[in-house]
Amino acid sequence: MNTNDCEKNMGKYINMCFVGTCCAKLVCVLKSYGLFFFLLLMLNNYITLGVLHTNLSVAGYDGGNIYRLADSILLALPILFSHRKWFVLSFLLIINLYFLSILWYFQVYATIMPLASYLMFDNLRGLGPSIFHSIHFSSLEIITPSICFFCIYLYSVSSGVRKEKKGSIRIVLLVALTILMGVVSAPYWPNKRAFYEQPLYLFGIVEVGAFKYYGLINYWIYETAAFRSVSDEMKGYAQDFINELPVTNPFPSCNMLVGERKNLIIILVESLQSWPINLKIDDIEVTPNINGLLDQANTVYFPKVLSQVKDGRSSDAQLLINTGLLPLATGAASSLCANNTYPSIASALRQKHYFSASFICDEKTFWNQGATTISYGFDQLYDQMQGEKERKMADENLFKEALFIIKKMSFPFYAQLVTLSSHEPYTEPIMEHSLLREKKFKDNEIRNYLIAIQYVDKCIADFVTGLKREGIFDKSIIVITGDHEQVTYNKYKGREQLEAEDCYVPFIIINSPLSSKHTDKVFGQVDIYPSLLNMMGCCDYQWKGLGESVFGDCVSDYTTYRTGLAAGGEKAFNSVKKYREKCWNVSDILLRMDYFK
Repeated sequence: MNTNDCEKNMGKYINMCFVGTCCAKLVCVLKSYGLFFFLLLMLNNYITLGVLHTNLSVAGYDGGNIYRLADSILLALPILFSHRKWFVLSFLLIINLYFLSILWYFQVYATIMPLASYLMFDNLRGLGPSIFHSIHFSSLEIITPSICFFCIYLYSVSSGVRKEKKGSIRIVLLVALTILMGVVSAPYWPNKRAFYEQPLYLFGIVEVGAFKYYGLINYWIYETAAFRSVSDEMKGYAQDFINELPVTNPFPSCNMLVGERKNLIIILVESLQSWPINLKIDDIEVTPNINGLLDQANTVYFPKVLSQVKDGRSSDAQLLINTGLLPLATGAASSLCANNTYPSIASALRQKHYFSASFICDEKTFWNQGATTISYGFDQLYDQMQGEKERKMADENLFKEALFIIKKMSFPFYAQLVTLSSHEPYTEPIMEHSLLREKKFKDNEIRNYLIAIQYVDKCIADFVTGLKREGIFDKSIIVITGDHEQVTYNKYKGREQLEAEDCYVPFIIINSPLSSKHTDKVFGQVDIYPSLLNMMGCCDYQWKGLGESVFGDCVSDYTTYRTGLAAGGEKAFNSVKKYREKCWNVSDILLRMDYFK
């Protein structure tokens, strides 16, 4: 090492010592006034929120640093009132677990975890693998700033901290609250921003983006607002919208079924999307049995039905199909509106003397299905149909036990079967002898997802065989559809950008009494309900839903995803587009005000 290098290193060490000495003096000064921990925790929170925002991978909504600062101040205030180690550690654990829950929920559902979901403890049963799969070690970088803070805290308090005078605490608290009130209230000031830029609007349309920009406090305000009673103005708006439905969205003429009434069997398949159907991997069919059903006479297949579930996921799919309503803007209707009064497929068919039953693999407490089954008008709920089978083999038992019960039910009946085996995580293949196990994919998750769909396809084939054996098949209309998107088509193609078309779910009708020329048109899940009413001869039922029947002479060929993305619409009128967009807000109002009570 030459003399110049030695001089450079010596200068560097002297500078480091000087900076270290200054920092130590600053620590002592701040500590003596009791402000050090408050300011340090503010910095910790600001960095942690920055890491969280970075991991919420939604482009176009970065910034909002002033709102992040306000969040950091709020989350640092508790340390002004206590310097006890157990209190500081407990508080750090709580806020870090909260941040991690937001990230892990986003990684699974691409949205922010609603506050109401933290109270739905029953939904955690059986979801251990899914939750564990969503936890990545890279996400633990969120807790790194807090670990550093706590280490500095322990070192600093070892020599003791002087108690802060109440007057000083009040001054700091007053200044902090003044800053908070100014920052948080600013975007709500009249004429401060255009309506479409205001937090309450943006959170309803682009929740993750609004969360990244407007921060935690505004998100809590938005969540709190969702629990408030609906204003008279909102009620009037929704009522006017409903009154105009026969004009804006006319229901097609009803083709009553000729001859005996047929049973309705709906198979709601967990995470089934349209893209694996008819897909071949080196001549290996992913869904050979469903493909065979599509080739039968009187089978109608609509491959372009856009998933429209939100926070309620699978429970939202049941809401859409059974009631013709779109999900809540935030929160799960199965939790917040479980005891609402709903018009429904089951209630419409009851007027025609149908018996109805729902079959689920989970316990009835999961997504509050014990309550919603009653609200949706079902006569009977059969839960825990998984039996003693492990989760990945649940569907085998579901179809076997459901068939045993169905063959004893009086005709006509409506049976809804909700599958489970194809639920994520897709960490390993659930079929030992699938030929797809040896094929190469972009990642193992795609391979394991397709194998899970293969397994469900086989279970459906065995169920259909059983229906034929028992003489039920020819007397029934069988609907196969998916509850929501999961492994979207863009992932299979290796494309980063998500498009609405990547989220299509199938709508298959076997033994359909009605034909259609619109199988290539785009529909939404909200259109399944009126289509079922139309097909089952229930066109005189009082509630036709917010969607349109796929059997109509004219269909809009346009629908919207929960994030605002649109599918179809090349020839759709602007009035149709506005109607589809308004339906989300109207449905939210109808649910919150319990309109049909």
